[in-house]
Amino acid sequence: MRPTRTDRARLAAARALIAALLLSAAAVASAANRYDPRLRFRTIATPHFDVHFHQGEDRLARRLAIIVEEVRGQLAPSFGTIDGRVHVILVNQNDVANGWATPLPVDTIEIAASPPAPESLIGNTADWLRVVFTHEYTHILHLDRRRGFASVLSRIFGRHPVLFPNQFLPHWQIEGLATFEESAAGGDGRIPAGDFSALLDAAARQQRLLPIDRAGGGLVAWPGGNAPYAYGGYFHQFLADRYGPASLRRLADATAGRVPYLGAPAFRTVYGRSLGELWDEFERERARKVANAEAAHAGAARLTHHGFDVFAPATDDDGGIIYAVSNPDRFPALMSLTRDGAPTRVAWRVGGGRTTVRDGWIVFDQLERIRSVGLQLDLYAVRTTGGVVHWLTHEARAGDPDFSPDGHSIVCTIQRDGRHVLARLPFDPDGQTMPTILLEDEGDYAGPRWSPDGSTIVAERRRVGGPSEIVLIDVATRGVRVLLARSDARLVTPSWTPDGRTILFAADLDGGPFEIYAADVATGDVFEVTSTHAGAQFPETAPDDRLVYVGYTADGYDLFERPLDRRAWRPVEWSNSPAGPTSTPADTPIAGMGYRPWRSLMPVYWTPIALSDADEILVGAATAMTDVLGRHAYAATAAWSGARSRPDWSASYVYDRWTPAFFADYSDDTDPVGGGRELRSREFAAGMLLPVRRIRRSQTFLASFDAERDTLTCASGCAAPRSAVDRRSLRGGWLFDSRRLFGYSISVEEGWLAKAIVESTRRALGADGDAGAAVMDVRHYWRLNGGHIVLAARGAGATAWGDNRVRRTFGVGGSGPAGAGFDVGEDAIGLLRGASATPSGPHAAVINLDVRVPIAFVERGWGTVPVSLRSIHAAAFADAAHAWRGRFSLDDVGTSFGAEVSFDTVLGYVLPVTFAGGVAWVEDTAPRRATTFARIGAAF
Repeated sequence: MRPTRTDRARLAAARALIAALLLSAAAVASAANRYDPRLRFRTIATPHFDVHFHQGEDRLARRLAIIVEEVRGQLAPSFGTIDGRVHVILVNQNDVANGWATPLPVDTIEIAASPPAPESLIGNTADWLRVVFTHEYTHILHLDRRRGFASVLSRIFGRHPVLFPNQFLPHWQIEGLATFEESAAGGDGRIPAGDFSALLDAAARQQRLLPIDRAGGGLVAWPGGNAPYAYGGYFHQFLADRYGPASLRRLADATAGRVPYLGAPAFRTVYGRSLGELWDEFERERARKVANAEAAHAGAARLTHHGFDVFAPATDDDGGIIYAVSNPDRFPALMSLTRDGAPTRVAWRVGGGRTTVRDGWIVFDQLERIRSVGLQLDLYAVRTTGGVVHWLTHEARAGDPDFSPDGHSIVCTIQRDGRHVLARLPFDPDGQTMPTILLEDEGDYAGPRWSPDGSTIVAERRRVGGPSEIVLIDVATRGVRVLLARSDARLVTPSWTPDGRTILFAADLDGGPFEIYAADVATGDVFEVTSTHAGAQFPETAPDDRLVYVGYTADGYDLFERPLDRRAWRPVEWSNSPAGPTSTPADTPIAGMGYRPWRSLMPVYWTPIALSDADEILVGAATAMTDVLGRHAYAATAAWSGARSRPDWSASYVYDRWTPAFFADYSDDTDPVGGGRELRSREFAAGMLLPVRRIRRSQTFLASFDAERDTLTCASGCAAPRSAVDRRSLRGGWLFDSRRLFGYSISVEEGWLAKAIVESTRRALGADGDAGAAVMDVRHYWRLNGGHIVLAARGAGATAWGDNRVRRTFGVGGSGPAGAGFDVGEDAIGLLRGASATPSGPHAAVINLDVRVPIAFVERGWGTVPVSLRSIHAAAFADAAHAWRGRFSLDDVGTSFGAEVSFDTVLGYVLPVTFAGGVAWVEDTAPRRATTFARIGAAF
């Protein structure tokens, strides 16, 4: 028989949005609901680029249109150029600085307008647009290269995903080259930044430099996702220093002509030495650099041992510390550390930059999804004892809060036109307020902090092309005084000492990691406060004259403290840099036009396909495409069998400009079913999907129309040579998902999933009878201890009614995985591990219970082989299931008990895949027996 269909709505979206982008960048593969529907895009055409931008970003877009051509000219001598135009999307809907690039299906770059926090690992930039574009355009020049076989076959198949060999390089090689180039043209970017260099230096100091397989991609252990950028960037710097920058282009050309995933031998071709030899020498050189380094954080006490990301500390009147933590063991949180206690969670917190405490209240900034798409900051308040979290601002894009000394108002920043301006709002935990702008000039501000007397605000400021500054703002007059300015360093995270006479701040002088310094407000004299040799930021003065700061270790960031002894401060020779430019050529008018999606919708590749379906071999072709902004997407396939002249074919389309997204899908498939019979199945589905997303939960709603016709024909010897069944149905679905999966998780650890689907089949719609079906599925996950042992439970039921001719039936067998989509087919709920031939019926129910236990967290591979083992874990399970037609009978319930072992792997450096196998003791329609099974993915 024809294989059971999965949900048509999900198939339509998958065909249109994923097939077109096979093996391409993950950012594009998630094109669905990519942009806020309120954004109206226009296009600026330069000689070689199309810059797409939306309302409110005209000024930034004009400047970007100049930058793209300048960077192209700068990189052309070293990396050449590419044929065709490059699409650059400038979007301002997220308060997370980021960018991505892909050559598929056409060369496309996206840049987030909001600049990074100066103290962040990507914060070493005086011109965010220039640095991020240089990085992403390097990706285009690198990944779009095709040599040898790839160049020849591209003339036949077009821009086929597998014909871009550099896409299949290790993640450190792709990101490392771009990270090196972002800094090669000047002093900006990550390579010259001391805090970025510390990712390797701190590890080398403890002989913990990563082997090449762990830097390739998919690493969870610190430095996690930063590893490919740091190790890859400094490895490329090592190659450029040793063999010359031109060697990097020769390497890019050599790998562009090799079979995917087999690029490593190109290093011997270019450098005369193997990749392994070069990597070992690179790490030995990094280790020699810190061989005689002094101990880190000498004289300081380490207060926490979270590792990974600890940030935004604030001290309270009792000497306690409120701070934020994010690591792969748990959901990000706002934490409290008392003088004599252990860290405790106050509230959940995702992202943000600053925390402030006064009179029993904590105010902090964090990210939340806005209109299901944007990730934007707002201000929140919670009591120091925990409890209800109050949302102080809504869609204000407000961050970096600080209480005034009287506790009645808050100073903060708000994101405006790709920069941050200073603003102020009254503190009212029971209401929501839009901040009013306190100071708006050409600067990008961060970390404002109120002086103890309330007369002055200190803040970081950076202007495009200018130095990093610590400025003082008079609250009454709004006058700005530059206290400190350096073009060769970042001056970040300022705070006041309790007497209001001194500013504490962090700076990365002389290319080293951040250290804490002090500046006299009256004279501008600067003193060195710490010499950690590893990194120190976010200085805070505790009431008992302690200095609390965030320090770096080989495990990541944690809280440290030391006495605030002014007698030990060392004077620093300081010379302020002159002010930089306050305007750019961005004011030059450049004409723009409305965005035209049709210009990027013509198919640019086709792929041959050969597959086995119902004991037939089919051969054909497929193509797919999406426009640059992801508003329109389509896919089409056609395949022929030698037994028939008519092809099996399908076509899908998604329109994703608005919310909800609309889809349409048609398929025509013929399969032999034995005895000289053929089953032809034709199906049309159309409808809409409405996602409602928040960071901690999401809901999805489905409404669709589904038309199916199954025609059975018989060549000879049949009583009825031809019979057909028509089903015309309306379908609605709802899915709620609050599940959480962390870096060190072996499965989902927390939260719920609940879904409900209802289908109505009616003669009035053209069906052969009236029928209906409903499916319910509820899952819950508990963490059993402080680690990653998980208790997972699932209960699912399905029922159908109406005319037998069109009524649904449901099976309960199979070893999974049990999908979480909108499925009303035969396999909608089935999960009875080890059982394959259980009965089906119009009514079915399943109960599953797992206890999942980690065995080992490995995270190792073999050189540059694109397979690594992440972890090994096991589960004991119990399943019970029954499908029936008449009355429910407990005696007919099938059961399965057993154990399974799972191997979490990372394929192709970035794709997580779980392989599982187990043994089950099964009792169903057959006698009790032991069976084995295998599966890809989690059971549920």
